[in-house]
Amino acid sequence: MSVKGLSLRYVSFFVSLVLRVIKGLNSCHFVGFDRYKERLRNGETVLIAFWHNQGLFMPFVYFGKFGRIKLIVSQSHDGELISSLLRWFGIESVRGSSSRGGVAALREFLKLARSGEDSLVFTPDGPKGPVYQVKDGVAYLALHSDKPLYLLSVTCSRVAELRSWDKFRIPLPFGTATFVCSPPLRFPEGFGNQDIPAISLAIEEGLKCVNRIADALSAQVITLKESETLLAPDCLPWSPFVETH
Repeated sequence: MSVKGLSLRYVSFFVSLVLRVIKGLNSCHFVGFDRYKERLRNGETVLIAFWHNQGLFMPFVYFGKFGRIKLIVSQSHDGELISSLLRWFGIESVRGSSSRGGVAALREFLKLARSGEDSLVFTPDGPKGPVYQVKDGVAYLALHSDKPLYLLSVTCSRVAELRSWDKFRIPLPFGTATFVCSPPLRFPEGFGNQDIPAISLAIEEGLKCVNRIADALSAQVITLKESETLLAPDCLPWSPFVETH
């Protein structure tokens, strides 16, 4: 391993320790995760999507076997650091994005999805935005992989925001972290590639909804019981697409 590679490994290891300490110093609440956890712990594989700016705390909502999950990471220098950091959480990387190597990464993801060996993760507004706008890659995989798609969000009560395109969030100690998970989504067999923009829009609305629920819970605007009602399979925006088996 090169000196640069060793330095990156040590830096990423230190960052992973810091994140674990910050997580331990936050009170964490998980809403809607029961079926999701059960699937991962039973060795089933799923698709997972969340917004790019929430990525630092999302390794803590993977409950499956170490090394059985992969995330698309950009081919940039920042992507190298992210990829190295993720390995300390048992998360492997497929290098590519919508702007660099995206087609090759998408093909690799579809191959992985059809093999059924790994859960797959997307930040569908990354790596350069626009923020909170879903690109078509996750919709294509959701349509063609035959895996349930879960939409996740986390809101931290104490957080620093970077001056980046997505206002990337860095959780701070001594607060609360509220994690929210949607029902599992599947898109009907009648959908085809011509429907991918509509599927992308449905995923975007679902991600915005779990975001709003996490924000409202964190601010104590709604109760836990009310959030569970909003996350029910028969509620919009996911009711037309909720997995039925």
